[in-house]
Amino acid sequence: MVLAEACLSELIQAHFKTDACEIAVIVFIHTHSRNGNYNFYLHVILTESAFFPSN
Repeated sequence: MVLAEACLSELIQAHFKTDACEIAVIVFIHTHSRNGNYNFYLHVILTESAFFPSN
């Protein structure tokens, strides 16, 4: 989950061409499918923009 947040943060910082921005992201693990089989993946909720603390 930490790696998913780090990758998204790096991608958004590259988009804005600055490392001074922060993102708001929620990442959680989904471990099973509807029928009970093990099916590991991550859900990611990401805000629409970035936060610039200096502004």
